[in-house]
Amino acid sequence: MNTRTMGGTATQEAPPVTSGPVVSGRSVLAQKDTVGLDRFTVSVVSYGKRIDDELDAELASSQEIVLVPSSGHADADVILVVTTAVTDAMLADLGRIADGAVNPRQCMVLVTGPMRERHLARAVSCGVVSILPLREATARLVVRAVRSSYRGGAVLPETVTRWLVDEARVFQQNMLATQGLSSGGLTAREVEVLKFLADGQSTEYIAEHLSYSERTIKKIIGDMLARLALRNRAHAVSYAMRVGAI
Repeated sequence: MNTRTMGGTATQEAPPVTSGPVVSGRSVLAQKDTVGLDRFTVSVVSYGKRIDDELDAELASSQEIVLVPSSGHADADVILVVTTAVTDAMLADLGRIADGAVNPRQCMVLVTGPMRERHLARAVSCGVVSILPLREATARLVVRAVRSSYRGGAVLPETVTRWLVDEARVFQQNMLATQGLSSGGLTAREVEVLKFLADGQSTEYIAEHLSYSERTIKKIIGDMLARLALRNRAHAVSYAMRVGAI
């Protein structure tokens, strides 16, 4: 899992940036007609990669964006992070920025070179909601991602989206396993009973084949219907088939 890399097949992690981030920002934009605009603040942090003039100009020209210096990190709506590669040292610094935030809506947009899968969870925990590959990130695309992230959206490469889906699936499987549940929140015993119900068997038949009393089988079914808000046995069978439990 740790060998997968976004944006290439780099096998070595970029060395930590020892000089710290380079912060870009201006406290005031040129005066513009901003009546009716939902304006928001953006603070830019770069690691080993200075933002180019095109991106700088695109950010400054946006009527919605107010760029703030590093002193405004805590209050900024969006932290735009530009880096040549994601490293442990960089993520530790983003963690400190996130911990110091006083704006509950703050989120981060990460524009980066190669990124390893093992760094994804930590980046997300810092508040990263959008990730753009550095080599594909035009100034216009970056600004669009910043706007989308502020408004509750997310911009992610296909590779990162798949990583997140894989992580969610593994997390769900592990969580269910620790609670003795299978897909759809059904217990192993409930799945056994449902397989018999799906074959049209009676509770008496199920009890005999599973070595339970008929009363126990009825209780298993009743508890399952109540817990999962299922209407009847047919609904329970349909639900189990839909979630892939049988």
